[in-house]
Amino acid sequence: MSSPSITMLWRYLRPFRARVLLLASLILVGISLQLAAPQAIRLLLDTAQSGGELRLLLTAGILFFIAVISKKVIVLYTVYLGEDLGWAATNQLRADLVSHCMRLDMGFHKLRTPGELIERIDGDVSALADYFSDLVVQVLGNSLLVIGILTLLFLEQWQFGLVGATYAVLALGLLHLLRTPQVNVAREIRQGYADLYGYLGERLAGTEDIRANGGETYVMNRLYPLMAFVTHKRLRQELWWGLSFSSNYMLYVLALVATLALVGYSYWQGTLSIGTAYVLVYYIDLLESPLKNIRRQAESLRRAAASIERIGAFFAIETAVKETAFAKLPSTAPMIQFDGVSFAYKDKLPIVNGQLPIANDQSPISNPSTSSGQVLQSQNVLHDVAFELESGKILGILGRTGSGKTTLTRLLFRLYDVDSGAITLDGVDVRAVSLSDLRRHVGLVTQEVQLFAATIRDNLTLFRNYDDQRTPIDDAQIIAAIETLGLESWFRALPNGLDTALEEGGKGLSAGEAQLLAFTRIFLRDPRLVVLDEASSRLDPTTERLLERAIDRLLQNRTGIIIAHRLGTVQRADDVLILENGRVVENGRRTALAANSNSRFYSLLQTGMEEALV
Repeated sequence: MSSPSITMLWRYLRPFRARVLLLASLILVGISLQLAAPQAIRLLLDTAQSGGELRLLLTAGILFFIAVISKKVIVLYTVYLGEDLGWAATNQLRADLVSHCMRLDMGFHKLRTPGELIERIDGDVSALADYFSDLVVQVLGNSLLVIGILTLLFLEQWQFGLVGATYAVLALGLLHLLRTPQVNVAREIRQGYADLYGYLGERLAGTEDIRANGGETYVMNRLYPLMAFVTHKRLRQELWWGLSFSSNYMLYVLALVATLALVGYSYWQGTLSIGTAYVLVYYIDLLESPLKNIRRQAESLRRAAASIERIGAFFAIETAVKETAFAKLPSTAPMIQFDGVSFAYKDKLPIVNGQLPIANDQSPISNPSTSSGQVLQSQNVLHDVAFELESGKILGILGRTGSGKTTLTRLLFRLYDVDSGAITLDGVDVRAVSLSDLRRHVGLVTQEVQLFAATIRDNLTLFRNYDDQRTPIDDAQIIAAIETLGLESWFRALPNGLDTALEEGGKGLSAGEAQLLAFTRIFLRDPRLVVLDEASSRLDPTTERLLERAIDRLLQNRTGIIIAHRLGTVQRADDVLILENGRVVENGRRTALAANSNSRFYSLLQTGMEEALV
């Protein structure tokens, strides 16, 4: 096994050392019983041939019966213990992969479909279930069984030991020769499934748009090459397996024929008893079983090696947003300062040793031209942005689509880091604050609200039993937040109150109801800075008026940033900032800009914000 394989094996089996030792002990006992059982048969046969006592015959029979039954019981418990161990270890690996995935940059997630990530986290790990259970122990156990059989054969007669040793060496040598092509095919199959599931997940999520625009034919035409690629690789894998099986079985037949010939000759010469002849043939025949198991386990190890290589590549991807927690943010509404901030989306394909290639529409396999980490976008989105927002004030940000409004909030939230300049909260650079502390102080509400298949309670608390101060979140606190935001009528309309169950994605809820949930969710967190990214741009006037009252209460005693497309929303702002092509073209007090006939904001008020910002 390679060093990464051993490292991963030790890391995830170390917490289960006692179970691993028990499993190894049971396998050693099983091996001993396998080797001892034929000796009882030899005693039985030789005693019967020589006309020995009935008591000795019964003893031999009872010993054989005990050995066989004990071995079956041990094998049964070994299988159970191995499966339990494998699931415990792989579940921890899945949890670590999910945690790592959640820490990666937004640039990474923009290039990955959910289906591909699911295959990465679950598909690759599922291939390691045997590896983490009893695979390695079984390989070692079967190797010890082979050594034990060969030792006994050499002790009986060296000729039989030589036959067995030749068979074992040729069989294991053949396994080594076939290792590299089988590992390569296994790796390609896992990548093929990742591309296939990624494609399916993305297309199934867009079923409504695909059907509405007649894109079914295109979807199916792209699906067939992806499935054909997996099928082709699976066929190659089966061909390699067939070659390995047939070659090893032929070696077994030749070894058995040679053994039978030697046994027959020796018995004819009178140098072997009938019991010894049985034992020699039994051991040669028994030798086929551990070698066959080693072959199968070696194939599993090859599949595991391919998965471990891909998992290692996944873990090797590093986030560009580094966490250096040596500063603390105050628990008051912060002052915000952007100081010469410039930024470009430099989303790269996160490639490690040629792995994790991005699927594309030109080939059912990955595009090799991207294997070095090709930059997908490099032009600046923000150019030397500078402004200040006083503590407890509200900033309204205006600009056309693509002007950089949302990018400002992503940088503030540290979904990305600035290329140059700095963003500070009360004079503290956000890069000097832990991500958990920063995001505890900053609340973000966007148009797209993520809702889960759970109760209203769980969706509002995001499945937390405690808040950031480790204070229990009870129903009274949730209802108080709803009432504070002026949402009592909405809450009373829920069929089961906080126990009302939502479907995945919030199906059945209107856009306004989803926004109400998002506002309450943020209010429960009690951040000191609230960012509203076009949170009411898609709502009808009645629902928007309800949200406007909720916004007023949410922003009370907090610093706020509002990205707005509607005139009414920005009217609550103290300051207004207008972006154009990533540059600040106007910034100042809203009342002063509104009174200045030469300002852009004045023109927006006269023209109508919706028309001017299209």
